[in-house]
Amino acid sequence: MIKVSVNGEIKELDENLNIKELIEVLNYKTKGFAVAVNTTFVSIKSYENTIINDGDTIDILAPVQGG
Repeated sequence: MIKVSVNGEIKELDENLNIKELIEVLNYKTKGFAVAVNTTFVSIKSYENTIINDGDTIDILAPVQGG
């Protein structure tokens, strides 16, 4: 198990998860959000190739509508 911060909350996760798997584990259903790992945004194309490591800080940002 590894510990990471997801949107400011500490989570314990299995090792060797990629971002796509992380999103599934955390039950994110919203489409069109952005993911940053250690303040670097990750493109959707890279979700399966980006492995989450112990101590990473992950931000999952959903778009906000306003007007």
